[in-house]
Amino acid sequence: MTTPTFDLTPFLGRDEGQHFDRKSMFEGEEGKKRPRDRRKVRDQVAEQVAGFANAEGGVLILGIEDDHRITGHQFPPDALAALLDVPRARLHPPQPRGFVLQHEGHSLIVFDVPNCDVPVRVEGDGFPLRIGDKTMQVSESHIQKLKFRGLVESWESRPSHLRLADLDPGLLERGRRGAGLIALTDEEYLVKRKLADHRGRDLVLRQAAELLFAKNGPDHPNAGFRLFRVVGTERKVGAEHNVEERPRFEGNLPTVIEACFSAIEGILRRPARLVGHRFRTVSEYPEFSWKEAIVNAAAHRDYNAEGRTTEIWFFDDRLEVVSPGGLLPDVNLEELLALHRIHVSRNPRTVRVLVDLGIVRDQGEGIPRMFAEMEGFFLPAPVLDPRDHLFRVTLRNTATLTADDKSFVARLGDAELTDVEFRALLEAHRAGRLDNARLRAISGLDTLGASALLRRLRDRELLALHAAGPNSFYELGPKAQLPSDAQGLEADRPEPTSDRPGSGPDRPELTADRPESDADRPELPPDLAAAVKALGTRPRQGPLRDVIASLCGWRPLKPAELGSILGIRADNLTKRHLTEMVAEGRLRRLFPDEPTHPNQAYAAASDNDEKSPP
Repeated sequence: MTTPTFDLTPFLGRDEGQHFDRKSMFEGEEGKKRPRDRRKVRDQVAEQVAGFANAEGGVLILGIEDDHRITGHQFPPDALAALLDVPRARLHPPQPRGFVLQHEGHSLIVFDVPNCDVPVRVEGDGFPLRIGDKTMQVSESHIQKLKFRGLVESWESRPSHLRLADLDPGLLERGRRGAGLIALTDEEYLVKRKLADHRGRDLVLRQAAELLFAKNGPDHPNAGFRLFRVVGTERKVGAEHNVEERPRFEGNLPTVIEACFSAIEGILRRPARLVGHRFRTVSEYPEFSWKEAIVNAAAHRDYNAEGRTTEIWFFDDRLEVVSPGGLLPDVNLEELLALHRIHVSRNPRTVRVLVDLGIVRDQGEGIPRMFAEMEGFFLPAPVLDPRDHLFRVTLRNTATLTADDKSFVARLGDAELTDVEFRALLEAHRAGRLDNARLRAISGLDTLGASALLRRLRDRELLALHAAGPNSFYELGPKAQLPSDAQGLEADRPEPTSDRPGSGPDRPELTADRPESDADRPELPPDLAAAVKALGTRPRQGPLRDVIASLCGWRPLKPAELGSILGIRADNLTKRHLTEMVAEGRLRRLFPDEPTHPNQAYAAASDNDEKSPP
């Protein structure tokens, strides 16, 4: 029940993501742990393995805790054998059996799952699909579309004229090591990642292998990057020409990306910016954000467009990354701006190997974290601009700190805080409250890490807990409050109120749905007021959206106004309801081409009256 070809090392400290998941084999309180129910574990294995197989493949390891501790399992031999056989016994078509590896005196159960060329069904339980660090149910036709586009008709799947000897053995070893497959030969690794196929005695490479590993770069005229520096904020021509083009970056994709990173680090300015609660000399753009924009452009561009290359433009006030190829049919701008975790890849083979090489993070969190990093540096949100044949990401470097923010920073004085602790306190200051869900969104922490940080700030009296079970939240504690002679600065800040929790699938984070302020609540006609009241404190998605449509049919309403009426935070209302209702055709935006317009409001789609923005 062991295999010598798999190395656990790269996975022991890795966070869960698109291609990796870990699960504990125990449950219960600390100190009172007991083995998990065997049937539930088998069900979970079936779902996770099928989800990986329906996406890009992945690794599932049982016996690791959320905090990365190795605890192994205590299944008897017969139960263990049944568990290892789940991918063959419960999935159609069958997938590879699991195996057991020993580490630090514990037995870990491993499922190394390849991506499958056809949809994989769990017997009696549909078609799971791995998206980011979650596995969800989708239709067979949806998976079939992903498989056909990414694994059959894509540029990267085409045969290459190169041979194994034309590839870089050092990069191949790096990929094998990062995948835990160092014991495989280069040929075995390429076949396992579907970068090559055996045809008789010959090994036929695919274009993805050429793009990733060719010693002299791929046989593609524009697979690299072009880098431009603009003096000023606009490009000029003629006598006022102000554009400098740096040498092109060409070669295999890992070499191109890493050379580009090095060149950009030499261009970036380092102004004094607020980091944590002190001003420090830092890069003008957060490192994760600009690197993510570049890696995404390389990994997801349309390589069929051989007449264009990926371009990076540095202006005095912004950075633009432009790549060939618009959004894929299964992705829309609404979902991206709502910061939903989306994993639909034009080049799935390439993406998987970039993870093996350590160039792409394996968390499915790129765009959401990019937004969070820019916000954490007090910079404007990234601008995503998809066109028919290109995709542009713009990062701006003008800080968004307000006078009120600066006053709060000064009030903290010399308090010893980590950057994340300060970010939590500033969010509590700005919004009047902070809960675990919001802290995770702005910090990248997981649930346990966010809880621990909130408790630390509570123990230091920098935050105060308002305990309400699943709806608990924190506000600024006595050591972070304004002094009595400065209360006027906060006169307009509403007192935190308890959440209006929801129920059902449209309310995944119950503690985040609270309005920002009562100041935006308009006076309602009696019938609408009665409809809102009839929703109660736990409205279901259907009735709630019916009332939203009626409210927006009365007059166009901003998210803040709707949030105050319904008792739901405006940002969560937009992400969970308004965006989807626009996509469904039930609502329309007053500024349809600018979803983030500061005066954006929503009207019922059937409302034909031309109304001016409020």
